[in-house]
Amino acid sequence: MTDLAAVQQDLKGKITRWAIIWGVVAGVAVALIVYWIGGNWNTLARWALALVAGGGLGFLTYRMRYNAEVAKAVCGKCGTAFAIREIGQSEGLLSSERREKIETVKAQGAGKLARDTRKTTTWVEEKYEITATDECFSCHNRTDRVWQVTREKDKVETQA
Repeated sequence: MTDLAAVQQDLKGKITRWAIIWGVVAGVAVALIVYWIGGNWNTLARWALALVAGGGLGFLTYRMRYNAEVAKAVCGKCGTAFAIREIGQSEGLLSSERREKIETVKAQGAGKLARDTRKTTTWVEEKYEITATDECFSCHNRTDRVWQVTREKDKVETQA
């Protein structure tokens, strides 16, 4: 796999960079948590356990993320590694619905003059279907990935 084209090298580099970033983030987070939990231990044990736990989980996260992304980048038809690239994306509106939420807000004042108010929130909820088209640069086999997202827009809050 040393004879990779420039496109393949770019994709492999991108996958590797993101796997390293996720591994470092996970490793640092775990190391900090272990260091904090071990507040009553002696300093050497605290540092050692934090480094071992953070390094171990960081490496594990890196390997899992890298392997998962590499598996997605192999063409299902010709088997070429690092060959899948997204060539286009489109989205279509499936539904649009007006929503409303009414909450009672407790009064902050004391006495009988203070009264509760109502907070009304209105918005439009739109459901979209997104289709991404992937293509193998080697055999030009195309596949589609489809998923749905929900978005809120025109959110307005009023209090009465």
